[in-house]
Amino acid sequence: MTVLSMCRTAARAAAALAWASFVPAAAAEVCPSTASVAEETWRAALNLAAEGGKAGLGGEAGLPWTDWSRTWLPLGQQVIQDLEGNLRDCPEGSVFALMNSLSAMDEEDGEASGLELIKMMHHTISARVPPSDGLIPSPWQPHWLTAISSLLRFAYLKWVNIRHDNDLPAESNTGALKLPAQQQLVPHHSFLFRQSLDQFLTSGVYDLEMTENSVLFSEAFAFTSFCNLHQVDLILESGIYKGVSTEIWSLFAKDVEAVDIFIPPEAESRLQQRTNVHVHTGDGRRLLPELLSQRKGRKAAVFIDGPKGELAIHLALSLRKLPQVAFVAMHDMEPYRSELTRLGAFFFSDEAWFQEAYGHLDEPFRKRPDLEAGGTMAFL
Repeated sequence: MTVLSMCRTAARAAAALAWASFVPAAAAEVCPSTASVAEETWRAALNLAAEGGKAGLGGEAGLPWTDWSRTWLPLGQQVIQDLEGNLRDCPEGSVFALMNSLSAMDEEDGEASGLELIKMMHHTISARVPPSDGLIPSPWQPHWLTAISSLLRFAYLKWVNIRHDNDLPAESNTGALKLPAQQQLVPHHSFLFRQSLDQFLTSGVYDLEMTENSVLFSEAFAFTSFCNLHQVDLILESGIYKGVSTEIWSLFAKDVEAVDIFIPPEAESRLQQRTNVHVHTGDGRRLLPELLSQRKGRKAAVFIDGPKGELAIHLALSLRKLPQVAFVAMHDMEPYRSELTRLGAFFFSDEAWFQEAYGHLDEPFRKRPDLEAGGTMAFL
């Protein structure tokens, strides 16, 4: 069912029940009655808007955003029944109701409803000519930040957020589990790592200077092993810090393209003798696709250590679509294990069997407790 096909009678009945307690004693100049929304309902909505500001929306002891959106859903459904007319006769109240009810609409009717509503609002509002003398004073205006917050929260959760394991229902949290496909890969990964170990140990990696907040040797071993498997000759890295991982990659690939918004002096000093390392200053989200497009025909692997979190995951998913990219690895991904597994992650560097077999590679770090390093590396 789309938002356009919602039942008018059911929406009005639900609205009457939900809004009855919010009608203020003194009527204000709010909005006139429209084809689908009565004047007293607009007054009740304005009163609810004021109450929401007092309820501490989103705070620890305040009203949850999900409950707030569900409260606005009946009015949002009524507004949609005559969207053009309501936007004409009560534009601020209509937009306020729709923004606050977006999340509940999406929850109730699925993604198509929310997307359809945003499209209709865009076309309808864009066609309106704004008044030349600016906004007319309106009792809705003190509450606009609440509406904008609702819209931003919807957009963030819909298109940016990658849920942490702790945010998932217990029955869907696969943090400690493997999917059947992952289980089937363990023997193949085990064989790959056995074949790659000697090369890693003799590469000179243990002669490099260690620093804090770098990748662990076991993580680097996993990354370079998958590079060997895919015959990678180009490694791209976003997030250099002091250049430790960059220098390690230079031992295993023909060329390394490393990107960071700021290149620390320690990284410049470390990498200046590595003739196959090319350092670029800028945002990896923009530069990595550009660098790959300039090097078509090269088999590449990508390591993302900045941006972090969900922005790293979105970047990885976009790069993984490119045919020249064999795989993408991301650092510090432990909180996202379940969602990454769902998205196709085929290996995590802290898997128990891997650490049991190759955790000894990190012995130099264990002897240096002053150096905090490592973090779950996930492979897509």
